[in-house]
Amino acid sequence: MTAIFVPEGHSFRATEQAGGPWSPDMLQGSATTALMTREVERLATASNFAVRRLTFDLWRPAGLRAFSVESELLRDGRKAKTMQVRLMDGDIEIGRCTALLTAQGNESPSDPFAKATAKDAAPETGSPPPAFAQKWSRYFQNVSVRLIEGALEKPGPAAAWMRLDVPLVQGETNTPLLQAVQAADFSSGVAQIVDMREWTFVNPEISLYFFRAPEDEWILIRSRTQVGANGAGLTMATLSDRQGPFAEVMQAMTFERREASQEAFSGEVGAGSREENAIIKEAQAS
Repeated sequence: MTAIFVPEGHSFRATEQAGGPWSPDMLQGSATTALMTREVERLATASNFAVRRLTFDLWRPAGLRAFSVESELLRDGRKAKTMQVRLMDGDIEIGRCTALLTAQGNESPSDPFAKATAKDAAPETGSPPPAFAQKWSRYFQNVSVRLIEGALEKPGPAAAWMRLDVPLVQGETNTPLLQAVQAADFSSGVAQIVDMREWTFVNPEISLYFFRAPEDEWILIRSRTQVGANGAGLTMATLSDRQGPFAEVMQAMTFERREASQEAFSGEVGAGSREENAIIKEAQAS
């Protein structure tokens, strides 16, 4: 079966299915964050601790090569653990995840101020995006998408169910946590608010805060983006499964006009490509 990574000794070789939107030879952010999460989840399961926060910093573009994952327990407390996972391309650090794990209690207090929320429409009731939008990247072509609010090809807030349909690592089953993290990387795309013929945006980091563990393979992203000063922005998203919300996402954004972006971000995450421009033209014609 097709997979995003294939084990190769103590490393993981990215397949062509890992290709991202900026270049087919550059990994999708979802692939890198999910691979680091796999290592975090192994420790969480072994220690019976809950994953409470995941912060990813994506420092360099990652090509379709073999990567190793190095982990270090920074704090080994009775109630909280902090670990660091580094994604390595040889001796070069591509990205880093800092994870907070906490001990699990037996019960939780009730919230007398909680407001009842309407149940989200199920993924089976949603609509797939236009075919050209699904071609945004090779990786994205392996993701089932069902929109229940808004549209991927048009600016504005949106809500979409997502599920990675192929194994992240060959021979393994994708856990709900891996599904949540790989989906979260699409938050800024789901809530893009700019005309992509005029602007590009870079999202070199992402943080997820969990108030319970996800329980399903389908993950709902309900996201919005706020623009600030001097090209700054912030994407905020709520992640839900069929049982309801379970995490909040925050993603720092940097906006640049396209005339300047090609030179300023050449070779960086977020640089334009022939594939990206072709998709933009299709969106313009739709």
